[in-house]
Order: sequence, then structure tokens, then C-alpha cells
Amino acid sequence: MNSSLKFILLIFIPLLSFGQEKDFYDLDNSYHELYSKLKVKSLTVSTKEFDNGKLNEEYVELIQNFAINGDIIREREFYDSDSTDGWDVKYKYNDNHQTIRTEWTWLDDKDQDLTEYEYDSDNKLIKSCDYYKSTNATEFLLEECLIYIYRKNRIFKVKTTENELKSYYKKKGDFVFGYSADKKLKYKYKNGEFVYQNMDSIIFRYDRNDIGQIIKTTKTDNSENLIFSTVYEYSNGLLMKVVSKDKNGILRREEDYKYEYYE
Repeated sequence: MNSSLKFILLIFIPLLSFGQEKDFYDLDNSYHELYSKLKVKSLTVSTKEFDNGKLNEEYVELIQNFAINGDIIREREFYDSDSTDGWDVKYKYNDNHQTIRTEWTWLDDKDQDLTEYEYDSDNKLIKSCDYYKSTNATEFLLEECLIYIYRKNRIFKVKTTENELKSYYKKKGDFVFGYSADKKLKYKYKNGEFVYQNMDSIIFRYDRNDIGQIIKTTKTDNSENLIFSTVYEYSNGLLMKVVSKDKNGILRREEDYKYEYYE
């Protein structure tokens, strides 16, 4: 799995915890304090998909398990009701709750992807390496390593170990803008929070509440024509429900979040 896909997946799982400027790749595991305080043990997301407002499919989309300190330690996500279509992810952290290793196993063919992360003495991400192992292989093979370059204590550029530019970032006022190597605007952060993503023909915008949680997402084309909008409901800081509707206000998708807690 390539690094850009991993980045997209990390942004959206789970939505309430991601997109902070200080950790572009959410390696600070920023939700662990809340989950530790509330003694969250696991999360199960049940999803309903609708066709023209009528229920089309219902399935468990996501199962996450957490350590007592709030760190997510395992995650299983499914694309649909076929439980073999998805992935299983395991996480490891350092003493600062920063991700140092993610291991992805694809449920259909059992291929695996592995990413390892390195930090400096100031706990800043400085390097990540992606590895891949096919079903019949005995060991992981290196695919690519990325180097994170800082300016004024923030990520400025991301390059490969062969010095190929992958992305770069510019700050202007309250905003940080993220660009691809070919100078296309891809991401925006406002006051340290992720608010905009450009996926070429599709654009996502994120509205947040006073504590930084996403409360609304809009998906448009490049001409800003609405495709769908999504709203997020919280209780005690935890995401409880997600509802998506198309441009005509017709229900497309519902997600219900159920938590289990340590005693």
C-alpha cells in the first residue's frame, strides 16, 4: 500500500482524532488522553448504506481495541458485509504515545504492509520507512523511506532518502498549506487543525467545534458543486454518530459508534 493511501486512511480513522498541524500523520496518537480518561476499551462502528434513501446494506465497518492508557493497539476495518474485504492493523508506540510501527494485514490475500517511524530528541518525526511482504514471502522488503525536514519547528518538506521531493508546506497567517511535489495545493490547516483536502477532482472541507473535533464535512467537485455533506455528533467528547446526505438531502450513510469500557 503506498504512503498516500496510508495518509488518507489515517486521516479518516477515526475522524475525531486527526489532522493536527503538529502531527501531519497523526503519529502523536492525540486522542489517547481522552480515551484513557474515559477508560475506553473498544469501539465498534456499525454502518448503514442507503440507496435513494432506502436501506441497501448494514454491516460492522470498524472495530478498534485500546490499551488502558488510551493507545489504540489494534484496528479492523471492513469495506462491506464481506468480512474478508478489509484490513487488520496493529500499532506500537514509544513512551510519548507516538506511533513507532504500524503493521497492516489485508484480509483477502494476506499481503502485509509495515511502516516504522523515527523521532528526534525533541519528539519530532524525522523519518518513516515503508515495507511490503507478499503472502508467500518470509520477510518484509523495503519500499521507500521518507525524511521530514523542519523549519521554525514545523514540517517544511518531505523527501525520499534519494532526495526526491514528495510534498512541502507553507505558512501564511493562521493557515499552513500543503503542496504536492508538482506544486498542487493538497491540504490546508487552520490554527493547527486540518480543514481542507484536495484529491484532484474531489475536494473535502472540514468544519470543527471549539475543541477541534470535526462536526461537518462537505465533499464537492472542483467547481464547488456539492456532492454530499456529513455531520458528526459527540457525547462526552466521544464520536457517537455520523450521518451523510447527498446534494439533495437524501440519506446516503449512517454510522453508529458503540464503546466498551474498562471497569
